[in-house]
Amino acid sequence: MRILLVGDVFGAMGRTILKQELPRLRQQYGINFVVVNGENIAHGKGIIEKYYKELLALNVDVVTLGNHAFSNKGVFQFIDDAKRLVRPLNYKTDVPGVGYVTVNYNGIKITVMQLLGRIFMAGAEQLTNPFTVCEELLNKLDSDIYICDFHGEATSEKNAFGLYFDGRIHIIVGTHTHVATNDAHILPNGSMYITDLGMVGALDGVIGVNPDPVIHQYLTDEHIRHLPMEKGRQQFNALMVEINEQTHKITKYESINLIQK
Repeated sequence: MRILLVGDVFGAMGRTILKQELPRLRQQYGINFVVVNGENIAHGKGIIEKYYKELLALNVDVVTLGNHAFSNKGVFQFIDDAKRLVRPLNYKTDVPGVGYVTVNYNGIKITVMQLLGRIFMAGAEQLTNPFTVCEELLNKLDSDIYICDFHGEATSEKNAFGLYFDGRIHIIVGTHTHVATNDAHILPNGSMYITDLGMVGALDGVIGVNPDPVIHQYLTDEHIRHLPMEKGRQQFNALMVEINEQTHKITKYESINLIQK
C-alpha cells in the first residue's frame, strides 16, 4: 500500500493548492491512505469544522494538529466528535480530542499518533515527556502499522525520537517548522523517517506568512501581527511511502516538493 503524508497546510493558499494537487497525486502515485497536518489550515492558526470536513471530502484519512491545536476556538465545537482528527497526545492535563486514532484499511489496522516536542516549544511546561508517553501508548496497542507525526521545533529532538522508536513505529515524520528537510531515509531497524515534511501554501512567505512584517520585526525588535500570504507562488511538500501489506516493511519512498506559479 502507498501512504501519502502531507506537511502543514497553511491558510487559504494551502487549502487551494491542496485541493488542486491531492487528487492528482493520489491518482499518479496510486495512494491508498492520506495523512495531512491541518493545524494551520484556518488563517494560519488552528482548524475549524468547515475545513476539517473539506479535508474529509478530499478523502484524507487522518488529520493531525500540533501546537496550534486549540488556537482557533471553533475547534471546541467539533473536536470530540471528529473521529479522524488527532491532537498532541502528551498534554499534562485532560484536553478535548484524542492523541491517536486507529483506522481499519482493508483489514489492516493503522494507528496514527501525534506527539508534541518540548525543546524550544512555547508552552512546553504543559507537556509531558513525548518519549515516555509514546512508549506507554505502544505498549497498550496492537496495530499492524504505526505512523507518528512528531510536531517539534528542534531537529535534534526529532532525530532522537526517530532513532529511539526505530523498528517500532513504521513511519515517523516531523512537522511544525514548515521547511522540508532533505533527509528522508529508512533508519537502521526499518522505520521511515524525515525530520520535517515542510508545508503546503505560500512559497515566498516566511513559513507561510507575509514577509514584510517579519522582516520589520527582525530589523527593529518591534512585534507586528503576522498575516498569512494571500497571493504568489505556492508549494506542496509531502512524502510518499510504500509499505508491504504482508511484511509491513518499507519498500519505497519519495519526497514530493511541488512549486506552482
